Amino acid sequence: LRDALTGVKNKAAYDKVEVRLNSDIITQTAQFGMLMIDINYLKKINDTFGHEAGDLYIKNMCTLICDAFENSPVFREGGDEFVVLLENKDFNHMDELIDSLKSHMEELQNNKSLQPWERLSAAIDLAIYDESMDDDADSVLKRADRLMYQNKKDMKAVRT
Repeated sequence: LRDALTGVKNKAAYDKVEVRLNSDIITQTAQFGMLMIDINYLKKINDTFGHEAGDLYIKNMCTLICDAFENSPVFREGGDEFVVLLENKDFNHMDELIDSLKSHMEELQNNKSLQPWERLSAAIDLAIYDESMDDDADSVLKRADRLMYQNKKDMKAVRT
């Protein structure tokens, strides 16, 4: 249930949590948000500096995410994608936690003394469970994913 590279929960662990979230939805006790995070420039880091540097980039991003959301489970969904399940305390403070994560990334991106794999960048977006539009936890995740990819597209448009 753990990702071998980062030590955070993996997709199989997420699948187990999804069962609980769906149960909460059925019993009308669900209150959660899902934050999708997709690392930017991983291919460029891998191609330019090698996969060892790419692995460091992933680990550094994971550490940053885990530090920002210390009360929430973090899942590595794929090579460069992470999901953070926001409930309870972190759900109630999600805006400030997300702002803090973005601020830390911006500081790292602007620090020219760091190695490229230490200058972290990611597209981030959030979906909050809404009983009027979400049938299950997967629909929340898919909505967060769509929003995150729009954010990623917007970020690339700004840089070109």
